Amino acid sequence: MDIQILNFLNSLAGQNIYLDAVFIFFAVYFPVAFAIFHFIFFLKKKKVGLLAWSYLVVALGLLTKEIISLFYFRIRPFADVEGINNLIGKSAEDASFPSGHTLVGFILAFSIFWINKKWGMLFLIGALLVAISRIIVGVHYPTDILGGILIALVLSLILRKKSK
Repeated sequence: MDIQILNFLNSLAGQNIYLDAVFIFFAVYFPVAFAIFHFIFFLKKKKVGLLAWSYLVVALGLLTKEIISLFYFRIRPFADVEGINNLIGKSAEDASFPSGHTLVGFILAFSIFWINKKWGMLFLIGALLVAISRIIVGVHYPTDILGGILIALVLSLILRKKSK
């Protein structure tokens, strides 16, 4: 089923240069804007302590990702599955599982969700757009995305306790 979903979503890539530009934007550039909006949100809410905690949890998430890739290295789909479009030229030497972009995006989104449901939902939608775009551009399997979300949820529960 992982391959079927990958093939379906990745079939959207390479069909239209404008649509490809949108997918690339969400997969590569939007995470930077996302992080800036996250920073501004916490500054406006005067929750600098929680902002620092969210960065600590992001660092813990990235460390977790690196540890997982030491024990379980999954090759990128474009290097493993016939006919996958790689729109962003990612290296095949980097581990596919779990998705780091998804992990970070969802940690940032959950950190906002725990203190403000309305804004948190918008950030969760933004994180989901990044995650799905990573599949469409051919650098992640759907289970890489699910792994990133699950790790982000578990680690963000630390933030939830701090936000109360």
